[in-house]
Amino acid sequence: MRVAQFRFSRLILILPVLLAGVLGSVGPAAAQETNGENLPILSLRECVDLALQSSPSLMISEERRFIAAKDVTGAKGAFLPDVSLSHRWSKSERTDYDVDDRTFSNEAFYTYDSAGDSTMWFQQVSVLNGLTDETVSSTYKDFGGQASLNLFAGFSKFANLSAAKNNLSAAEATRDYTRELVVQDVTMAYFNLLRYNRLLVVANDSRDQAAKELERTETYFRLGSAAKSDVLQQRVRLENTKLDVVVADNNVKKAFVDLAYAMNRPLVAAFRVDFSVLDTDFQVEDVESLYMEALDSRLDLTSNEYYLQARQNDVTSASSNLLPRVDLNVSHTRYTNDSPFKFGSQKSGSTSWGYSVSWNIFDRMQTLTGRSKAKANARIAQYELEQARMNVQVEIRQLHNNLVEARERANVSRETIIQSEEELRLAQERFRVGAGTTLDIITAQVNLANSRAQEVQAMCDFLIGEAQLERAVGRVSSYGRDM
Repeated sequence: MRVAQFRFSRLILILPVLLAGVLGSVGPAAAQETNGENLPILSLRECVDLALQSSPSLMISEERRFIAAKDVTGAKGAFLPDVSLSHRWSKSERTDYDVDDRTFSNEAFYTYDSAGDSTMWFQQVSVLNGLTDETVSSTYKDFGGQASLNLFAGFSKFANLSAAKNNLSAAEATRDYTRELVVQDVTMAYFNLLRYNRLLVVANDSRDQAAKELERTETYFRLGSAAKSDVLQQRVRLENTKLDVVVADNNVKKAFVDLAYAMNRPLVAAFRVDFSVLDTDFQVEDVESLYMEALDSRLDLTSNEYYLQARQNDVTSASSNLLPRVDLNVSHTRYTNDSPFKFGSQKSGSTSWGYSVSWNIFDRMQTLTGRSKAKANARIAQYELEQARMNVQVEIRQLHNNLVEARERANVSRETIIQSEEELRLAQERFRVGAGTTLDIITAQVNLANSRAQEVQAMCDFLIGEAQLERAVGRVSSYGRDM
């Protein structure tokens, strides 16, 4: 009877402490998530938008697509004629040195016939005056134009155009796949930041719970129902939880830096994240259907398929020199030459047209060698496509297994939390009635904190795995490929 009365009186004394502990433990997660409430909240979509605006890898892939598009334009240009215009103008001076300087005059003389009649004749007479230098100037100019058109070059123009178009399609698929990789990286970093924020909430809860348990134990110690060692154990537990908070806070800061880097904005101002995206139903699809879907829609596989077609077109292009070449040509030239040393007309023009047929019978094995190399490159592209398909299958199976594991860990964690909460309540009750120890309470607290942390880890692992699987399957993300 005395023992019962003593326990009842002790219960009356510590009841306010218990009520304070229960009321103080309400809503710690909500209090944690409102830290820095003056900071703006960026949703996952907004973070992805910022990343896509300034992603160097996406810009590089876009420039490669631009180059491939120009190659298509160049391949189309091969079907057009080559046209060139030319114009030349020149002026020259010719100087002859030590030329005789003569004066010419006509002198009359008469001849007489047998009848005595006279005939007057004129004779040119030159008189040497000395030596002099003589300079003659002349101007030459011409204007011309010519055009040539290849009619047949062994189907190389068609093969080059087809290869250029396939390369362009491959570059576009690579650009779109790069965009999805950027989305995936930002999504993973965003969920990791949410993960460590939630783990910080768990750490703060554990610290607050340890502080209240220490206060409760100290009350028991003052009442004489707890030993000094119980108080010391609770103090050690509190210090450990404070260290856990410091570690969790550092992890949050590191995760924010990782997210800023994924957004390509390492110096971005601090912001908060949206916790509502953590909601999930933990649904997992069949792995075989996922693999078949990936073969049809995954963009890196599409890029490899176009690349293979382009290399096959290169074989046709490399074989073009085995066939003859046919070209048409036309030209027109008009020129003017006022040189005194020019014989013939000072102005003339000419027009010519015709065709040419050439067939390179032997080019020192260059065509056959190039054709063999092109075939080898086509085989390499085929092997790379097959390897990529196998890699996709392995990746999807691994990601699918990770999703299943994360789902099961989440289910176990939820059950473990309920069990840990009950164990803590029973440990506290046993300690209150003198049937338990402080170590039992500390163990229950640790188990509860670990269970909550495991639930957060499993949930975030599932969401990250889900984002990776969306990319691996080749589905259009919720952010779209046209952003």
